[in-house]
Amino acid sequence: IALAKAVSPEVSGRYQVAGKGTNTNTSVLGVTGFYADVRNIQMSEGDFINEQNLKNLSKVAVLGPTTRDDIFGENTENVIGQTIKIRGLEFKVIGITKSKGGSGFSNQDDMIFIPLTSAQKYLTGDKYLSSISVQAVDSASMAQAQQDITDLLLVRHKKTVETADFNILNQADILATASSITNTF
Repeated sequence: IALAKAVSPEVSGRYQVAGKGTNTNTSVLGVTGFYADVRNIQMSEGDFINEQNLKNLSKVAVLGPTTRDDIFGENTENVIGQTIKIRGLEFKVIGITKSKGGSGFSNQDDMIFIPLTSAQKYLTGDKYLSSISVQAVDSASMAQAQQDITDLLLVRHKKTVETADFNILNQADILATASSITNTF
């Protein structure tokens, strides 16, 4: 898609994660390095997932600050290099993201990021993606990029608009949904 600046394929799930005698249930996202660009993730310390991690099926993890606190305790330092267990498998912590704030289902502070390839091999066991995030070249191009992506997926999935087996949302759609849910409460 010509109007896409960056594309990030993803798989996600909720898993029991353990470390240092504690455990928590949190979202684990299998991602590529492009996720950080698309979602504007910045690192507090360490590194994000990179191409080498993907090629090697590395068991490495990047923690959001809330997840770090849940697993290792608040104000804990020197988490880089320690291990956590996701579904009983050890993953080495290579980075901590900067806090972005937020709540609910997509709170990036309360997530663990691992290489997409590792997530598919060790956690989900399949080749399918949960979602694909796309960053348009600019805000004015977003609607056209969304239409181009829809058209491409309809062709690739051999579907029509009525039989589509996927959903496409832009940031405005997501904000409207969140607003509607908040107003309902």
